[in-house]
Amino acid sequence: MRVAVRPRDPRFLGATPDLAAAVAAAVDDGRDALDSLGHDWTEIKRWAQHLLLKQ
Repeated sequence: MRVAVRPRDPRFLGATPDLAAAVAAAVDDGRDALDSLGHDWTEIKRWAQHLLLKQ
């Protein structure tokens, strides 16, 4: 995932200082964050829906 967003990181993280600090302090423990998901786009999209804030 990082390869896909790296060019936009400076703008994104600059606008979200709390997130930037969390990312800077984070440690990669080697786990696959998406391991529990399948590889079907529909399933991934369904999972991502719960992350969106309700407006």
